[in-house]
Amino acid sequence: MKKYGKGMASIMFGFGYGEGFPDHSIASIEIMEDERIQIKTAAADVGQGVITTVIQIAAEILRINPENFEVIQGDTHKTKNSGSSSATRQTYFTGSAVKKAAEELLANIYHYGSIEFRSNHPELGVENGRIFLYDDPDDYITYWELARRVKESGNRLEAEASFFPVTYEPDEKTGQADKVYVAYTFLTQVFEIEVDTDTGIIEVLNVYSGLDLGKAINPKNVEGQIEGGTVQGMGMAVMEDQIIKEGKTLNAGMTDYLVPTSVDIPKFEHSFIEDEDSEGPFGAKGVGEPTLIAASPAIANAVYDAIGVRFYELPITPSKIKKALKEKNEENK
Repeated sequence: MKKYGKGMASIMFGFGYGEGFPDHSIASIEIMEDERIQIKTAAADVGQGVITTVIQIAAEILRINPENFEVIQGDTHKTKNSGSSSATRQTYFTGSAVKKAAEELLANIYHYGSIEFRSNHPELGVENGRIFLYDDPDDYITYWELARRVKESGNRLEAEASFFPVTYEPDEKTGQADKVYVAYTFLTQVFEIEVDTDTGIIEVLNVYSGLDLGKAINPKNVEGQIEGGTVQGMGMAVMEDQIIKEGKTLNAGMTDYLVPTSVDIPKFEHSFIEDEDSEGPFGAKGVGEPTLIAASPAIANAVYDAIGVRFYELPITPSKIKKALKEKNEENK
């Protein structure tokens, strides 16, 4: 017999290293002569999409197609510190560093453009890789031609920036601070499940997510983060059970340590709350790790709603379900 249940959980997540750690990221950007714009960052893209994100940020500031960009990534000879790809921090820190570098580069474009046009900044415009006079848009110089002329003068059309926000060390006695983390991401999820009372198997049917992320720079990337993180949380909730005996893991292989596969993926619906309350690029906040936290308590609440049994240990395996239902039935006799 299958019983339906619905459960909800809400979480908040402070991202960045926090607790007064002097966290920062450095990035640089340069206009090359072959219709490329080169971003240099040590930020590691481990699948979360930071490279796509920094390109979009720079393209927005410089008002040019993202296809013109290339990223020099993690080269110790060419890049400076961007911090680790952890603590859900790269969009906030490296995204901000790239935004600042792109703004500095745009200022340089206006500066050198005003020299070329013998005009002032307010009389110039930029669009699609061109700088032009507002009064005569057909009179323009491309970024690449401007870069070539700047190079002939002994300079380079480039900029570098560091994003180094103020952090506050917590009080040793109270643990309180003006801001323990640079910003907070908020997530609420509702899970719809079915519990098979004969087999004890939990099937996740639907997941509804409401995410306060500041600003979705790339909505598809954010959806991927939500779904990937949620599935990891599902694994923690109903499958992943490390068996240890005398200090040794007995199920160290993927045949007996179960993780969710494509057949376990539920249907998702997402809602983004773009409340720009952070110093991140365009108000963006981190979304990586927060997306896996709500799944376990939401599923536990849904199981309680379905069968009236509260579980306090994870994972909620079929054997635990069957044992709990047996004990419940015996108590009701």
